[in-house]
Amino acid sequence: MQDKLIHATAYAVMAFLFWQAGRCWMLFYGKMQWHALAVTCVLFCTLYGMSDEWHQSFVPGRDASFFDWVADTFGALLLTIMLIKREFTLSRASSN
Repeated sequence: MQDKLIHATAYAVMAFLFWQAGRCWMLFYGKMQWHALAVTCVLFCTLYGMSDEWHQSFVPGRDASFFDWVADTFGALLLTIMLIKREFTLSRASSN
């Protein structure tokens, strides 16, 4: 269980960093919408987690785990949902 929490936390951090990079991109270029950033963020983290698990299958003493990948995806998804909620809250507050 602790292993899955570590996976979820690590990928939540990755999602946060990806989100921040995406926000900077949006501020400078303005070509991405919030929902597209959210989907791209979760998709990037999910695919990265999948490739990480696949690469682990080639390392002696390590194994690929479907449930580790699920924990990775869950961490990224949960944090992305929290960031979306924060963005909408901030945008409502600034419009008032």
